[in-house]
Amino acid sequence: MLRTRLLTTRALVAPLVACALLVAVITRGSTGRRSAGAAEASGMPSSAPTTTTEAGASRPATAQDRVRAASASTAPRRSVISRLPVRALGALAGQATLALGSLLLQATASRELGAAGFGTFALLFGAVVMATALTTGLIGDSLTVLDRHDPAVRAALFRLAWTIVAALALLGLALALVTLPAGTAVLFALALAAFVAADLGRRLLMANLRFWSLVLIDSAGLLAMLGLLGAASLAGPLRLGHFLAALAVGQVIAGLLALVRLPARERALPAPGWGDWRAVLGYGSWRATQQFVRPAMLNVARSVVLVAAGAAAVGSLEAARVFVAPAMLLVQGFGSYLFSSYAADRATGARALLRRADRAAAVMLVGSVLVAGATALLLPRLGGLLTADRFELSMVAALGWACYAASCAAILPYGSLAAVQGRQQWVLLIRVADSALALLLVVVALMAAGVATHWMPWLLSVGSFVGGVLCRQLLLRPHARLAGPRRAGAAP
Repeated sequence: MLRTRLLTTRALVAPLVACALLVAVITRGSTGRRSAGAAEASGMPSSAPTTTTEAGASRPATAQDRVRAASASTAPRRSVISRLPVRALGALAGQATLALGSLLLQATASRELGAAGFGTFALLFGAVVMATALTTGLIGDSLTVLDRHDPAVRAALFRLAWTIVAALALLGLALALVTLPAGTAVLFALALAAFVAADLGRRLLMANLRFWSLVLIDSAGLLAMLGLLGAASLAGPLRLGHFLAALAVGQVIAGLLALVRLPARERALPAPGWGDWRAVLGYGSWRATQQFVRPAMLNVARSVVLVAAGAAAVGSLEAARVFVAPAMLLVQGFGSYLFSSYAADRATGARALLRRADRAAAVMLVGSVLVAGATALLLPRLGGLLTADRFELSMVAALGWACYAASCAAILPYGSLAAVQGRQQWVLLIRVADSALALLLVVVALMAAGVATHWMPWLLSVGSFVGGVLCRQLLLRPHARLAGPRRAGAAP
């Protein structure tokens, strides 16, 4: 088992390093200056040819004023520019540790539980992902975009978060009791609640641009999870309950560390009352629905494969998806950085933000291509480690999932930017439209035309690419044109 984990870890980290270096080079070369408001928030002083007195009046700057302004602004400005790529890499690294834990958990489960047991675990873990998508959109994105330090908004975020976590745990318990033993169902409910709560802690860290703290908390959670599985394996064969317990323990550790790593003002309890829950629901409900569309689309597509070719075909596709996890990691990690940075720099001009979104899409597309190349090289050597040589992974399916990651990269920067600018309703409509197109292609190809199931991720990619084009051309480009060129001397 140890050899399997080491080789699997190497397969994940090697392409990630290449993608991270690409992000660092391109982002460092293309980063612009922040707006005046963002500079003030980050502590970066600004220089100007005038000086303001205590009374608020302006007077011409003296030579001494200009020297002080130049000496105060030069070093910090370089520091901010150099710090932006580090934050982007921090988002990637933070997502890498979380994805590494999920990858090791699923790879070990596929070897230890067998086909039927791993199928059950995959369904349960998929339910956790869907629940997290809802809370990420409703609470996580709301606390990033809205003023979470406003007492009314803060109270609404706090109480809605805990209400939703409790409701999801109870719902998960009720559904799991239908098919699982009581003890296993309880472990699933605990794992679900722990994962969702820890993810909200991650979103708070992202909102504060503390991406490298994600590496710390998820590394600790990963070690706790592996430690529990290792101790349990000494007592006998690993079962489904062991993996659910490991998931719960790892996320509890990660959530507690996230609480410690947050700034003190983020840990303060809100005022009594429900607060401005309408503002939170008004923004977050659209984002929650948008976040839920893609996991739901994937589940429907899996159901189509199940009807067309059976459970074995679904298992083969899922194993191929797990193998190319670095590609999805690239999209998710860099995407979390983009949404937080767009929210922090929303005062920047629309044209400048659109150019940033174009660069981000290009970076993630190239990174996904690199991961696809690494997949083609590593699959013949490492594919058997993931399946315990019980079945072969399809190269077509693995490359298809890498293409799907690239298609997600095409829409994610534009969707995030449009949502920050208040167009989340239109982003949702585009997401629903491209998902419907993708599912239509899957149904027609697999059910009517008899196309092999390993082409399913390729068909899903078509919808995402179309969605990215629509989001850019219909939502962002017209707004950038209306904004017009910025005035001379305005911060880009």
